[in-house]
Amino acid sequence: MKKALRKIGLLGVAGLLVSIAPPVQAAPITATYSNIAETATLDPAIAFSSDGFVFVRNVYEGLVEYKPGTMTLQGVLAKSWKASADGLSFTFNLRSGVKFHDGSPLNADGVVMALKRIQAVNQGPATMMTNVSDIVATSPSRVKITVKTKDFTFLGKLPKLPIVSAAAIEKHKTADDPWASTWFATNEAGSGPYILDNWQRNQAITLAKNPTYWRTFGAKTPTKVVLRVDPDITTAMQLLSSGQVDFMGAVGPDDSAAAAKNKNLQVLISPSYYIQFMPMNVTKGPLKDVRVRKAISLAFDYKGMIDFYKGYAEAASGPLPNAFSPTLAKSPKMAQNIAEAKKLLADAGYKKGFTMTYLGLKGLSYEEFAGTLLQSNLKQIGIKLKQTLVPWPQMAEAYKNQDTAYDISFLNMSAFTNDAGNFLGQSYSSAASGNNGGYNWSFYEDPAVDKKIAGLSQIKNDAKRMKATLDVNKLIKDKYLAIYVAEPQLAQPVRKGWTGFYDSLDANYTVRFFYTSKKS
Repeated sequence: MKKALRKIGLLGVAGLLVSIAPPVQAAPITATYSNIAETATLDPAIAFSSDGFVFVRNVYEGLVEYKPGTMTLQGVLAKSWKASADGLSFTFNLRSGVKFHDGSPLNADGVVMALKRIQAVNQGPATMMTNVSDIVATSPSRVKITVKTKDFTFLGKLPKLPIVSAAAIEKHKTADDPWASTWFATNEAGSGPYILDNWQRNQAITLAKNPTYWRTFGAKTPTKVVLRVDPDITTAMQLLSSGQVDFMGAVGPDDSAAAAKNKNLQVLISPSYYIQFMPMNVTKGPLKDVRVRKAISLAFDYKGMIDFYKGYAEAASGPLPNAFSPTLAKSPKMAQNIAEAKKLLADAGYKKGFTMTYLGLKGLSYEEFAGTLLQSNLKQIGIKLKQTLVPWPQMAEAYKNQDTAYDISFLNMSAFTNDAGNFLGQSYSSAASGNNGGYNWSFYEDPAVDKKIAGLSQIKNDAKRMKATLDVNKLIKDKYLAIYVAEPQLAQPVRKGWTGFYDSLDANYTVRFFYTSKKS
């Protein structure tokens, strides 16, 4: 009898062992993203371009974010919020249970420190906080932000303000580096879905799944992300076709057209508030004269540029992308007029023409094509254009100063927020001048225009604000500060089997991989 009981007991233990065996783990999913350039820093208080965003947006989070593919806000680190009726203060209730990658918990004091760090570092993201006067913790889980002047568009800026771990700031700061900038340049302490695994400079940044993330990963969501660097797009496209790459950064329309015909690839169309333009340095020589700038704008072959995009672009109407308003979508588009251009040059005293310089980004076919097209167009009105193509770091360096900047350059500009006025400010306000590290690469400064742009956010009614925005848009357009080249679709080649979107609110080429999935 005892032997029989012993056998039963052993069987029971065996059954128990079988019942608690760990489930079969799903195979890891890797998403590999290729871009022509790599971020110079991992610091979310500094990184403010497409190569930086693709790292920051996957590792860090803000109080709120834009819902995937929309201009609608949703809570992230803040579970709810309330704006005062006068547009002067905003109160945020923080989400409970959130931990940063260093294990420290999210709390109001930490959020205050993280936001004040952005202000103190005073780089790109800080441009979203110029109106902020005070940030305080009103309870352990509540933060109140007060602005200097009423701002009914302020909430839309918050997705651009990544929150870092206050514990990491305290741990890595020094007397000479009170905000731990040296440490954050090569390390991270975010709360996002991915953590930094390793960084092989000029090769790849590898991200791993955050094991303590407050949201649940989908069964097909990537658990590993590789952000690799491939300076040559032709090579990158070959890697995409062969399956070594899944997502691409900046590409030309030829690449999108070719991908549409490739059985291994697909073209992912994402919502776009995006314009390409050639800023003219208005501080130099003939370009100081608006008649000369208008002549150059009229000389450009807009139809030729649209044809280059093989169906993936439409003509622009001016500084603001057409998608911001039905009025813009119906307004006259930019068009070539050589006869009028010649007349304007003659009126300005440049009948015999002159020589100018163009700086474009090496490796992007559309920037080289645009420069070559402009070169040919300007020749028709007696202007000689010298074209130079360089990597992005050299281009950005040249435009840190109006004296080292070229006469004409090229920028891709997408909306950073749901505020059209903010879009205009990125390229035309004095505060955004290249001299200040911004993207006003025409170096145009006018206090009257600054005031009009700044005043847009103080208009509470959405319809009235848009009408005033369109008036400012026309004012800037009539100064001919840039050639409004085209409005390309955000049409990106990706491997078949992937779903997701490219974020036009983060310089077009950012992918938030938590919102992607691999179907097969």
